[in-house]
Amino acid sequence: MAPHDDAPASPGVGSSPAFLAVVQQAERLAPVPRPILIRGERGTGKELLARFVHQRSGRRPDRYVVVNCAAFPSELFDAAILGHEKGAFTGAQESRPGKLEQAHEGTLFLDEVANMPRSAQQKLLRVIEYQRFERVGGNQSIAVDVRVIAATNADLEALMGRGDFLPDLYDRLSFAELVLPPLRKRREDIPQLIEACVEQLHREIPDLEPKQFSPSAIQDLMAYHWPGNLRQLRNVVERLYISDADGVISSSELPLEITSVEPLGRSFEESVRAYEKSLLLNALKDAGGSQREAARRLGMSYDQFRHYYRKYRLGDMLA
Repeated sequence: MAPHDDAPASPGVGSSPAFLAVVQQAERLAPVPRPILIRGERGTGKELLARFVHQRSGRRPDRYVVVNCAAFPSELFDAAILGHEKGAFTGAQESRPGKLEQAHEGTLFLDEVANMPRSAQQKLLRVIEYQRFERVGGNQSIAVDVRVIAATNADLEALMGRGDFLPDLYDRLSFAELVLPPLRKRREDIPQLIEACVEQLHREIPDLEPKQFSPSAIQDLMAYHWPGNLRQLRNVVERLYISDADGVISSSELPLEITSVEPLGRSFEESVRAYEKSLLLNALKDAGGSQREAARRLGMSYDQFRHYYRKYRLGDMLA
């Protein structure tokens, strides 16, 4: 089947080699009716990539079903995915289809799949293998045509080593893996991403006063290491754009953690220092500049905080 006419050209914004390589791989895999495992740090756009694959797959456009595996208590997970029959448990007053049936001829996206209960992992494994299952409390085998895409930022290899994730399920899900690069590995995309955030803001708030980021502000934003990736960048850009009074957003208006902390260093020690400084500055900012309150929030004594305050010359940064 051909991709839908409304399928987007890209699962995001960017022209860096690292980003385009993933997009090209996703396009090649989209029409192949096999599971995909999307890996990447938090905030890198895993769900956006999953939706892109679905839209380019030729499967039913209205059958893209999302399951946040971290949102369900383990005792409710089976019923949510498989559905249940009337009387299957207390409160089951009628039969209900689960997410699998809702995704028939479409895509089931399992976000944070590492949080899936062990018992549900075994059932999902069988569904992927045989495309059949039974509702909770039922004995009728139900056939489905579902493409499973899973996403995680967890270390699945470590979880398998501890017995918390089934190796057989990993083998099925990882028929193909898409690994989204963190924002610090695609810094050249940041100006485009900022522009896209601004355009989205103006679509949502048409009367918003036009503004621009100064070249130095963009340089600082490109230099930052973005532990929260695209999600963090979007939040920062939106806050700055809405709160700025005049038409130009300068470096002086950027959050302290961006302007006062160097990008992650080349060594472990440099990375630790940068992280420590970021924690201290954020605590000071949240405490309104009070060192005692910042120390309390960090679970430190005042003397400990003063040591780091002098070590990193935080007073100069807050001046």
